[in-house]
Amino acid sequence: MKLFGTAGIRGTLWEKVTPDLALNVGRALGTYIRKGKVTVARDGRTSSIMLENALVSGLLSSGMEVIQFGLIPTPTLAWGTNRYGDAGVMITASHNPPTDNGIKVFNGDGTEFYLEQEAELERIIFSGDYKKADWDEIRKVRQRDIVDEYIGAVLDFVDHETSLKVLYDGANGAGSVVAPYLLREMGAKVISINAHIDGYFPGRKPEPRYDNIAYLGNLVRELGVDLAIAQDGDADRIAVFDEKGNYVDEDTLIALFAKLYVEEHGGGVIVTSINTGSRIDEVVENAGGRVYRVPLGQPHDGIKKYNAIFAAEPWKFIHPRFGLWIDSFVTMGLLIKLIDERGKPLSEIIREEIPTYYLTKKNVKCPDRYKKTVLEVARHVLEEKLREDIKEILTISGFRFNLKDGSWVLVRPSGTEPKIRVVVEGPTEKRRDELFELAYNTVRRAVEEAMKKERT
Repeated sequence: MKLFGTAGIRGTLWEKVTPDLALNVGRALGTYIRKGKVTVARDGRTSSIMLENALVSGLLSSGMEVIQFGLIPTPTLAWGTNRYGDAGVMITASHNPPTDNGIKVFNGDGTEFYLEQEAELERIIFSGDYKKADWDEIRKVRQRDIVDEYIGAVLDFVDHETSLKVLYDGANGAGSVVAPYLLREMGAKVISINAHIDGYFPGRKPEPRYDNIAYLGNLVRELGVDLAIAQDGDADRIAVFDEKGNYVDEDTLIALFAKLYVEEHGGGVIVTSINTGSRIDEVVENAGGRVYRVPLGQPHDGIKKYNAIFAAEPWKFIHPRFGLWIDSFVTMGLLIKLIDERGKPLSEIIREEIPTYYLTKKNVKCPDRYKKTVLEVARHVLEEKLREDIKEILTISGFRFNLKDGSWVLVRPSGTEPKIRVVVEGPTEKRRDELFELAYNTVRRAVEEAMKKERT
């Protein structure tokens, strides 16, 4: 698709994301759903209110009634859409830099639009075949503050009081209007940093990758807190440090929740993304469940297809019993509840319940026009060299070889950058290093050969 990527529309302001685009997305959405109420919200980026106003104009021009929630996190918009709307739109670029913005569209049940729905919106936009409301069909715009309602719903679902001491890093993003208040309502002692909204993101880069939030490890140790929680610009992502200041690997956090849900249900299906590791499979299978993998950005499709009891990809968690959307606030509440109920520090819970695997990831620069050829060549070479070790091959977002010893090799094209991503995991550091050297060098050589052929 030309506009929609793995998480809605996203890109640099004026280059890809413009008021004209926002206007047309509003017109297309109104044309698509025909009638009803559309909820709208925004993050704290400097361009978000401009894009929101353009979007609302498009919705009104197609006869929609609009409910504006104001500046709130994406999970709150999804919850509010499920409660009050027939569709919803969030103006956000999530964890992208402040120069970017984006548009994410939701169904009335809070799920992000599925691929076929996004394709239909694109068709309407490029055809220009918009529904036009007559003068007496133009509906109203209403404002509604749902933050307190949403916090109350999360508190009711988590159903837990705590005395833990929590360090919260809001990335100067929209999560700051919910997270500190939710945690305090649970009884936690909260220390907040980067918790004032600022579209320039002066505290740190909004993506909660380890290299952007590593400083939290020292703060955890200095302040003596029980855990640290970091979010991204629109607060759908969550990253965690344990009480020792150790970063909790994304796969470890997914495995912890997957194990919890399968044990509670006495089995069931867990859906996770193609780039997650074997520790998830091991704990889920030992608990009597099963893991299915889907492309990045499609956990909702996976829940629908496999009737999953839990779905996640790195930093993003969906708790279907609460709602069918990514929700970091439910995640933080349930994590605190798990720590208290286990009666042990987070580091000890992880050490006792989650196996250790060793993972390496690195990108190979590759112009978009070479990606298909490079993937085909790399797959053929790796399949030949790993033939005796391969347990199964997944062809989702590139290819992934699951090996008999629990190792795996993933080679996939980036959907947003001129890169091919190489990810390798093994049960030992030695095995990981062997496989990574093979996979990375294979992809690098395939890129070099493709570029050489073009020059000659």
